[in-house]
Amino acid sequence: MFSPFKAFKDPVILDPQEHRNLRIYKPENYSFMEGVEVVPLTFSELLSVSMYYPVMFGVFERELFPFAVLGVNGKNVYLNDEGFFKVDVIPSVVLSYPFGIVRKKEEENVEWIVIVDKFCEDEKGERLFEDEGSDTPYFQSIKSQLTDLALDFHKVYEFTREIAELNLLKPIDFEVSNKYGTTRFRNVLIGNIESLSKIQPEKLYFLNTSGYLPIIYSIYFSVRNFKLFDLI
Repeated sequence: MFSPFKAFKDPVILDPQEHRNLRIYKPENYSFMEGVEVVPLTFSELLSVSMYYPVMFGVFERELFPFAVLGVNGKNVYLNDEGFFKVDVIPSVVLSYPFGIVRKKEEENVEWIVIVDKFCEDEKGERLFEDEGSDTPYFQSIKSQLTDLALDFHKVYEFTREIAELNLLKPIDFEVSNKYGTTRFRNVLIGNIESLSKIQPEKLYFLNTSGYLPIIYSIYFSVRNFKLFDLI
């Protein structure tokens, strides 16, 4: 099962009976992201996120997926002292918090499961379930947003698989030094645009018409965003 990212302190899978009286309060800022160094990314945000954050690929449970680097050595460099992001683009999973989804895969069957961080339980919060166990209008809206998020994650898995099959990702180990210290990245993958010159024309046409090509280039150059760590 794909684990929730680090911001979740007490993640639980929601159950209408067990959590019938649960009330959840959505944080007013992003202070819950303090100390979070990486987050997974969806397909629709790859281009915009890679303009502000370093984007790389990792492997979890034998699955490739893209992630954004928000900081190093326990420091989220994109977060200011008031708990807000210093840049305009904020990853989707951050905007969905304290709700999220986890991916459960058994053979060829994939299921997305809704979770919530019980750390945000508050009597002043919104109820998720009615007395008889049905979803409240508030939670119906949340689940609709999470459905879109799951579809976007599905697209990013397809994208990653397809570019990996075309040898457009390459493994790398490297070291980053900035005012927050030195961090070594091991067993990660970055874009391999050198391979584009070897791709058959019909494959290149596919990359262009599918919108993959600008994303591949943007991700490749996004490693330069590590320089922002000393500037923001």
